[in-house]
Amino acid sequence: MSTILKGREWWAAMTSEHRPWLKGRSARQWSVAVLTWLVVSAIFTGSLLSQRIDVHVGDLAPKTVYAPYGVVDWGATQRARAEAVAAVNPVYTVDSAIYKKTQKTLVDRFSLISSLALDSAAPLAEREAVAEQDIAIGLPRVIWAQVLSLSPAELNLLEQDSSVILSSVMGPGANGIHNTTRGLNAANAYAADVAAEEEPDPGLRLFLTDLAHSLITANTFVNHTDTKERKQFVANQVPLVKILKGATVLTQGQRVTRSDIRVLSELGLLQRGINLAPYVGSLLFSAMLIAVLSAYLWFQRRQLLSEDSQVAFTGAILVLSLVSISVLNGFSAVTYLVIPTAAMMVAVLYDTGLAMVLAGVLSLASTIVTGSGTTFALVSFLGSLAGVLGVKRLSHRFDILWAGTAVGLVNLLTLLGLDMIQGASIVQFLVWQGLVFGFVDGLLAAALAGGLLQLIEGPLGLVTAMKLIELSNPNQPLLRQLLVKAPGTYHHSIMVGNLAEAGTEAVGGNSLLARVGAYYHDIGKSKRPYFFVDNQFGRENPHDKLSPTLSAIIISSHVRDGLELAKSHRLPEAIVQFIRQHHGTTLMKYFYDRALELDTGDGVVEQDFRYEGPRPQTKETAIVMLADASEATCRTLKKPSPQMIEQTVRRLIKERLQDGQLDESDLTLKDLDTVAHTFTRVLTGVFHQRIEYPERALREMERGSSRPTPPERPLA
Repeated sequence: MSTILKGREWWAAMTSEHRPWLKGRSARQWSVAVLTWLVVSAIFTGSLLSQRIDVHVGDLAPKTVYAPYGVVDWGATQRARAEAVAAVNPVYTVDSAIYKKTQKTLVDRFSLISSLALDSAAPLAEREAVAEQDIAIGLPRVIWAQVLSLSPAELNLLEQDSSVILSSVMGPGANGIHNTTRGLNAANAYAADVAAEEEPDPGLRLFLTDLAHSLITANTFVNHTDTKERKQFVANQVPLVKILKGATVLTQGQRVTRSDIRVLSELGLLQRGINLAPYVGSLLFSAMLIAVLSAYLWFQRRQLLSEDSQVAFTGAILVLSLVSISVLNGFSAVTYLVIPTAAMMVAVLYDTGLAMVLAGVLSLASTIVTGSGTTFALVSFLGSLAGVLGVKRLSHRFDILWAGTAVGLVNLLTLLGLDMIQGASIVQFLVWQGLVFGFVDGLLAAALAGGLLQLIEGPLGLVTAMKLIELSNPNQPLLRQLLVKAPGTYHHSIMVGNLAEAGTEAVGGNSLLARVGAYYHDIGKSKRPYFFVDNQFGRENPHDKLSPTLSAIIISSHVRDGLELAKSHRLPEAIVQFIRQHHGTTLMKYFYDRALELDTGDGVVEQDFRYEGPRPQTKETAIVMLADASEATCRTLKKPSPQMIEQTVRRLIKERLQDGQLDESDLTLKDLDTVAHTFTRVLTGVFHQRIEYPERALREMERGSSRPTPPERPLA
């Protein structure tokens, strides 16, 4: 009884602690989990049933069946030859005479245009009519007027551009134009692109495009004789085959023979009657896999459950990965591609631990989907772990390719070890083929993960390390604009970025995100740079002539200006948060104190001198706030000794803490102490004090500099 009471107390305490979360999101979370469970169960059931077939002699095969392992073939050579012949592409031949004829037509048309352009005696309207009638390409008369007004040199250049367009589409180096609507449309589109590159003027560009469209014609045709010979050659190359693992046993629509029934029976793929076991087993096994994934999220990474999109993405990538494995099953060249790709994507987008658990779940599920043994699961799981560890800290765009190399090497070594354990001869072609495919799949997984990340990070509102690296490039338009218009602020932002990166890395945050966020946090100052002391460089301070209230409005507006610039340049939301939160709701104390001094009795509202906020919501934005204040303040110190720098940093952190600016971030007091130490170390290296020479040494140096310079020795 006491155990039951303790259990109830524990459950009551847990639900009380997380009741807001449970009430707010439990229904949606459960919906995603149940939907994922049902879909995964359906995939398992479909995979199991797809490996079995209920047919009799004389029936038409309802689907294509593949052998899960090798057996003796009863004769499929003819089908293999037919499939090989069907896969042969037609042989095309390019008719070069068509291009020569088109070139001649082009020359003739420009000869006519040149004669009309030089015939100044005839009215322009008559020449336009002649050109429109003789060169009927549907060109408006206003464009003909522009063309006929060109000088001979300009017409010659226009003719050269037209020749370039035709050569790029129909010339010897081009791919040729097939006699199909698709081929002609593609050629016309390419000609329009080339015209756009060659001619900036819209009217002349339209002339070039229409002229090219009127001349472009098909010049590539099927060579039936060569195609027939190629098909015959391919058919003769198909050897007598045996049914090996993954080979086709039945092709959909073929007539089932006795030999087919015998092969199906030997493979255990012959279905007789209704069997509920695959359905029940799929439900149970998929439920356990979903439970493992959900338990990890609940107990280890509960913060990932705070966003419905993250939960939905996890379920979606699980389902899509299983579907991809099912679809690609039987294609040995991409056997080990899907699971490492999914694991690396989750590791980059969310969490390395979740990526490892997902890799384990997918590897276990793959044994059901593929119907294969443990080799696929072991290789995929170990390769995925290598990929997850490889992308844990991305600092360059090519790092993901190095991670793919690691995946490939782990795949290769794991396959080699398993083959040797199973007694396979390493000199066999199939063994080496599997090793090569395993290594190449690792590289392909990295390339595919990198490409997919670029596609999904925008819709999901996520920022990957590769995107941050791209944003940190000084050639980004906003950073260039900041450098040109507000160089002092640009230098300050770079310093803040270095500080924030060191501080965030010291407390285990996303240091790359903090550095890039710091680069953009003050971009709003580029609109009115000279109102900020960073960019005055000894000029007169405009705030000396303004009221404190107006100055506070101008200073605080750099946050709104920055948000507008970020929106117009489509900066990711994660970077926008640094612009919005880097001042929190702090007080502009200088202007507030001035307002108090100038107060005539009407009173001063403190809220009018505070930033709009919000306060920093994450470690990274909070550390950028502290780095911003620390760098700006330490730059004003007259004697920046290490002790003075540390006192200044700790005072600023204490002020922000007491003002409540750090209440909504994840920083602990221990983190703040670590940040203070890190800031002091970095700022001491930047604002170090110059060596003060003793007065005697200074006098000696002065006397040395005042001595007459000895005469130079004459050159020999």
